Amino acid sequence: MSAVRRRRLAADFEKLTDYVRQHARVRLVQSAGDPPDHYQLEYRIRSLRMVHEELQPVDKHLVEIKLPLNYPRVPPQCRMLSPVFHPNIAPHAICVGDHWSAGESLQSIVARIGEILAYQSYNVKSPLNGEAARWVDENKGQLPLDRVSMLVEEEQRQDSTPQKSPQATAAATSPARTAAPAPTAPPTPAARPASVAAPAPAATSAPPAPANLPSSISCPGCGTSFRMSPQLLGKRVRCTKCQNQFQVPEQ
Repeated sequence: MSAVRRRRLAADFEKLTDYVRQHARVRLVQSAGDPPDHYQLEYRIRSLRMVHEELQPVDKHLVEIKLPLNYPRVPPQCRMLSPVFHPNIAPHAICVGDHWSAGESLQSIVARIGEILAYQSYNVKSPLNGEAARWVDENKGQLPLDRVSMLVEEEQRQDSTPQKSPQATAAATSPARTAAPAPTAPPTPAARPASVAAPAPAATSAPPAPANLPSSISCPGCGTSFRMSPQLLGKRVRCTKCQNQFQVPEQ
């Protein structure tokens, strides 16, 4: 094993173990290798499975992630060890997006799989499961099935919030509305700005972006391109088109 690969695998293992230690919905079942290149993780997230042609809710899942010899030049190999009904999950693979960069962390893939299981992220244009894609088109009003945040900071805040009734929860998750100041004259319609990926909550002031920061970035879920904001360097953002969350490479 090369020294470069060993350092990368060791860094991935350290970050992943810290992530699962802090996130209540993800558990590291086992790992293999020194440093590990093979993982099994358990997710406790509401999703669906098909049993005898009938959809049933399921909230516990087992996922396998393997890091091939040419990782991180190629993405991890991910598959379900327990059945799930989802447009982007097949028995042999989980489609975590068509775009991969070596700077993306293993932790971000683990978080993305959680968003897929919760039906926060899906792509019905090129599905692995056509029946699930049709179900999504007909039932978008029921999605997501689980509003869990795969970001550790948000999940910890959710865990510390008292449980509410479904009506109260729906109201709490709606965007807050604030009264706008009364205009002195009718406002002139402004041109709609170009879509920009929104950063995850609780972002602090970021240092100026380096000179080689890319001017745009593509969503790994749907491929939509966005203008790059310097404040997004190294942060997780949410695609405004498909709502998929992904991490912006640090360089």
